[in-house]
Amino acid sequence: MSAFTWKTVTAAATPDTIDALETLLWSVGAVSVTARDAGDEPILEPGPGETPLWQDIVVTGLFEEDVNLDDVKASLASGRFEILQIDDVPDRTWEREWLSQFRPMAFGKRLWICPSAFDPPSRASVILRLDPGLAFGTGTHPTTRLCLEWLDAYANPGMTLIDYGCGSGILGIAALLLGANAVVAVDNDPQALAATKRNAEDNGVNEMIEMCLPGEVRADTFDTVIANILAQPLVELAPRLEAFMVPGGDLVLSGIMESQVEWVMSAYKNVRFDEPDVLDGWVRLRGRRR
Repeated sequence: MSAFTWKTVTAAATPDTIDALETLLWSVGAVSVTARDAGDEPILEPGPGETPLWQDIVVTGLFEEDVNLDDVKASLASGRFEILQIDDVPDRTWEREWLSQFRPMAFGKRLWICPSAFDPPSRASVILRLDPGLAFGTGTHPTTRLCLEWLDAYANPGMTLIDYGCGSGILGIAALLLGANAVVAVDNDPQALAATKRNAEDNGVNEMIEMCLPGEVRADTFDTVIANILAQPLVELAPRLEAFMVPGGDLVLSGIMESQVEWVMSAYKNVRFDEPDVLDGWVRLRGRRR
């Protein structure tokens, strides 16, 4: 049996077009999307709250072996994105290449995400160990950053939380490390639940987190409901997510583009939302159940 081979498609972007390109790659089946500097433009010591980007960017989508590349090419062409390269990448090689570009990252005042290959900075007070994998969620995407920064500010001892669409488990694990009492992690992809279990074990919180498919979620309510997915499923899931909330409980939603905010908010009839928080065109919504 031949070894599994991934396909990568690399295209050019600018700070103005990177969000559209990343969204397009996700929409045509990418299992991961990464961006890097296309030139030689180091970014050193950004100011507080800043997320600077290079002027010339290359964005690479990773696809499973059986992807229809003609469809991917056609979608990129319709978006007027220039394809720079298409490659076959052996499974293990891709993981090593991604890991080499993944560095410790800070989220808020306490939380750091740190790959196992690195020592955390001495100033890091809460450390989540996480290596890149196929389940989405390493903290590099603006939506994940927005959710992690909210957890850094508001996770507290005794909190109970359900993470709907958990991916790698990064949000639920972060909540536990920041003081939450119990987490239920839900995803419709068994591979994501396996990644969550492995990451929870690596961080010593596996006894405090329950993993399950959507149809297996026990009837319960939680102090905090968090869902970092996409606008369409957030709208469709509104009655279900509201049912998980205690009165006065927090709802944190992300994976939403600025143009979709009103649409998503209108689906939650029993939630009073704060002003949206925006990062690079992506939005985090925080509300409380009436």
